[in-house]
Amino acid sequence: MRQPRSSRIRHELSLLREWARFLIRGHGKAWFIFTHVAPFERLLLYRLGLRQTRGAVFAEIGSYLGASACFLAAAAAEIGGGARVHCVDTWRNDGMSEGMRDTWIEFQRNTRRYASLIIPHRGESVHIAKAFTEKLDLLFLDGDHSYAGCRSDVENWLPHLKPGGLMILHDIAWAEGVERVVREKLNPLARKQGQLRNIYWAWV
Repeated sequence: MRQPRSSRIRHELSLLREWARFLIRGHGKAWFIFTHVAPFERLLLYRLGLRQTRGAVFAEIGSYLGASACFLAAAAAEIGGGARVHCVDTWRNDGMSEGMRDTWIEFQRNTRRYASLIIPHRGESVHIAKAFTEKLDLLFLDGDHSYAGCRSDVENWLPHLKPGGLMILHDIAWAEGVERVVREKLNPLARKQGQLRNIYWAWV
């Protein structure tokens, strides 16, 4: 699934177009939000978001301080038609290397510019999924990276994804649980898929 080095470099360089567009459209402040999502991965989220249709519905499971949410929201703002981003997190820093702390206020402050496009859901992913009623065009999973946690997110959120919808998972390169879930659950369903270093995506 991993790209050859030359292909990976070409793919990363091609994201310079999105970098320029992101700045020109006035989204540059989002670059200063701390995140574990690499710069080219944020640009890939922006690119994949821009390729959705007007009015598309996105969801992000695991939003941390809001950096990747801003890149998805920037795409939602540009495609228009009521496009929006659902962000799901406890905002207690569960599973983060720096330890438990409340990050809710930081998330709100960082995403203020896109407040009209972002719908936060504070709570456990599985509980939010059970009460969720919208159909999704794009689903970004970056929450619990354990096998059980990632599998639960896929099993509970996949039914909300439209047929042919786009699922994206972060940290496939180092999290064995994520890699195993992709291999067992998503590879058999994928109509088309890709991977760039630490991020995987598939239309399912």
